[in-house]
Amino acid sequence: MEKSLGIEAARARLGDIADHARTTGQVTALTRHGRTVAVIGPAHAVQPAGSVKVTLWLGDDDQVCVLPALPHIGETFLVETTNGNEDYWLVTNIQWDLRPDEEPSVNVLCDLADDYSAWLSAHRPIPDQK
Repeated sequence: MEKSLGIEAARARLGDIADHARTTGQVTALTRHGRTVAVIGPAHAVQPAGSVKVTLWLGDDDQVCVLPALPHIGETFLVETTNGNEDYWLVTNIQWDLRPDEEPSVNVLCDLADDYSAWLSAHRPIPDQK
């Protein structure tokens, strides 16, 4: 199979292209006017186009991090704390902050994902402040 196809020509062969990607691991570029606009390949072989700097709001805590893509509401994160504990957080909202004199920012608001994580968070001893 070709390594790139025009998007119109690929439309009729989409099932074959997907099967070929699954069985061979080959990535096929879809082009429009000779420029790649998308690729079809096995999920592990196709890397995100970029990264997104976000602030994760985890209850009373916030962490700035870089994610491979913007998460969706309903997705979960496993977050390890500095003292080695792990909590599952559920994305409940995505907020874009656009201000005229500041760089745009993305806030990912999260709640503890399950009752057990909430219980653990409430009953953990507070680390000694030194």
